[in-house]
Amino acid sequence: TVGHTASTVRCRWTNLDPLEPTQWMASEMKTPLLPEKKQDPQAGQGTPLSTALNLAATSMGTGLLTLPHVFAGCGPLVASILLGVLSITTDITLVLLVRMGRMLNVMTFGSLMRRIFGKSGSLVFQLTLISVLFLALTAMQRVVMDLLPIFVESICGLIPGTVKPLALSMFVNFFVIAACFSKNYHSLRFTSGAALLCLLPFVLSLWFNAATAVESPRSVADSMSSEGFLLASPILASSLAGGHFSIMEMSSQLQSRYKESIYGVIHVVFLAVIPICYVSVSWAGVVLFGADTPEDILVEFQGDYVMEVARGILSFTNALRMPLILMPLHTLVCDTLHMLTVSQGAGAAGAAGAAGAAGESSALNAWRLFLGMPMLLLSSAGLAQWLSTLSSILGLLGGTCGVIGCFCVPGAMYLRVWYTKEGKTTSDCAIGAIFAIIIGFAVVISCCLSWFH
Repeated sequence: TVGHTASTVRCRWTNLDPLEPTQWMASEMKTPLLPEKKQDPQAGQGTPLSTALNLAATSMGTGLLTLPHVFAGCGPLVASILLGVLSITTDITLVLLVRMGRMLNVMTFGSLMRRIFGKSGSLVFQLTLISVLFLALTAMQRVVMDLLPIFVESICGLIPGTVKPLALSMFVNFFVIAACFSKNYHSLRFTSGAALLCLLPFVLSLWFNAATAVESPRSVADSMSSEGFLLASPILASSLAGGHFSIMEMSSQLQSRYKESIYGVIHVVFLAVIPICYVSVSWAGVVLFGADTPEDILVEFQGDYVMEVARGILSFTNALRMPLILMPLHTLVCDTLHMLTVSQGAGAAGAAGAAGAAGESSALNAWRLFLGMPMLLLSSAGLAQWLSTLSSILGLLGGTCGVIGCFCVPGAMYLRVWYTKEGKTTSDCAIGAIFAIIIGFAVVISCCLSWFH
């Protein structure tokens, strides 16, 4: 080895100019001792904090208004147990989605479904998820229309009814579209932080009113019923949904050194932060109103200036969360349109088929680049204007397609990968997938029974 090294040095030395004996030494000094690290082309700019803010902001918001009523109708202790079970299920399904995305090297929910179930199966699932996200976006629009005009009128001293809800909603949607065209979840970290910050006036004021309450309300036992129990799990499940449709993209945009921290972020958000916030707010509402806890907790604070402001500020929370729903919705719609375009183009023949495919491709590019997000946002605003109550939207979303898309579908996808041995799966995760499917169907059955109760 020594002889080989010496001969190598002599060869390299003889190739240099003998009049410059320092040339070889200079060239060796410039040679790095360790190879340079190549940057991961798929690494993003996200951090654990920005990802946690995005996840929390995607789920928290509208559900806070109805959770106290759920706890009163089901019983605070039983509702807390149900929330714990559903939080664990949410945590399991989010982890499964991240694992499958990394195993199969895909970064969107739609691409993952197409990879596992093929075109026909993924089309059905994508249409289901599109309806979930669109209804969630519609619910956010409805909250903005209901609460933001009250806030503006209160701040500006205007007569109630002066501000038109639809006109104000269009103004808000303009800024939502601007945020969505950033096409980067990391850039929305300030939006997510502001969304969570907007919840503080409502939460703190509710806690303060509960702590300083003088009169004792009717016992919550008077409002507990089997119907309240059946309705509890669908509403609680809907208050935890949302992160499933964007978690894979958030994970892919984490910096390389934070890639493995995504699992800890999921555990902290859905096993600690959100359940603690939901339970504390719900118990505060029950302490204040007992058996008379209303479906919308904010309607009972007429004349309370702090809650009046909180009612309006809460609408900002939904406005700031809209990009986190609209962006994955737009991605799913684009994937579905692309799938339909490719299948139709494959069935066409000759020059006419090629020309038709080119036209469809141009239309799809136009939708993807600048038409899709505005049209989805405006159509959801129109539907929110047409539907008169928020409960009708949440009732349709909570116990049906939302639970199936967030719990059952991720579990079924993981079991499919585990069965076909396409990726590196584990039996523990397969058991978690089965658990998620069982809980999902139990919530659907509970919702259906509540309709016939």
